[in-house]
Amino acid sequence: MDLTFVRHPGRRSTLLLLIAVVGAGVAALAYLTTPLVSAPVPVPDSPVSRGLAPDGRIRVPMFVDPALVKPTPRFRFSFDPPAALEALRVEENLDAVVAGAADDLDAALRLMHWVRRQWEPGIPSPYPPIDARIILRDIRSGFTGGFCAQYNYVLAQGLQSLGLPARYVTLIEHEVIEVYLPSRDRWVCLDPLYDTTYTDGAGNPLSVHEIQSRGRSGLPVRITDPRLTENAYPGDPQAHMAAFASFSVWVKNDHVSSPINFTDLERYKVHFLPDGPGSTHLPPGALETSEPADLYPGQAPSPTELTCRKDTPKLEASHELRKSGQ
Repeated sequence: MDLTFVRHPGRRSTLLLLIAVVGAGVAALAYLTTPLVSAPVPVPDSPVSRGLAPDGRIRVPMFVDPALVKPTPRFRFSFDPPAALEALRVEENLDAVVAGAADDLDAALRLMHWVRRQWEPGIPSPYPPIDARIILRDIRSGFTGGFCAQYNYVLAQGLQSLGLPARYVTLIEHEVIEVYLPSRDRWVCLDPLYDTTYTDGAGNPLSVHEIQSRGRSGLPVRITDPRLTENAYPGDPQAHMAAFASFSVWVKNDHVSSPINFTDLERYKVHFLPDGPGSTHLPPGALETSEPADLYPGQAPSPTELTCRKDTPKLEASHELRKSGQ
């Protein structure tokens, strides 16, 4: 009888698998039963030699000279584009208002004087929306009145219609605006209710932050409106300057192209805290900063103006920047 042996193809694979499983088990057993041995770590002679301070804390070196640090602004400001304000510019003939201006500062001043002449201060009741055309229409018709805020809304939107970024700034019981002047590469405060700017001793217009920091340093601030210096309004000029002790800058300044309700405004104000975070009680969720570069990129005041004094700015009357007929 002839016997023929046939090799089963699955038996070899099964044998190899069994050998692999047994091998893995032996290796695992050896790993678990073998004591762990590591190379000894050399111990430094002293805490300082291993990068620690004598008290055991980690030392962090100053990588960059603080004077050379240029902080990146954390906030983005929005403005109405000129196209959204074209009707205001045409209806009020604002091009004629600024015609012949020597530069962007002169144009901003001419427009501020024009805004102040449009009505005398009154009570805004009912309160008009943040739209210059509606404000002018309703105040002129006697439907409502307007005080510092309404002057600011009209001035800021008038400037924006001419292509100059302008933003709202809230002081203590007062409102002003700041306009960005490309010719000077800086923000400048305009106060349309008092038809004035605020300058240093050399006549350079100041931002709100510079006004505040000069006050804290005991440096003088000059104003250009004779009505304020002559005390034509309730209170006195020196008390008025105390309003700059606290301020917040609005990040949202596009209220025509993107309107909101007044109940939403607080979400868009950045409170400047000169004495550092937590130095002033703010509502939950309020925006804040103690870094001038967040609000004024490249325009931080000199270190001599950043003292911890809380003096009210010294006031000096100056009419030399005011031109008759404007």
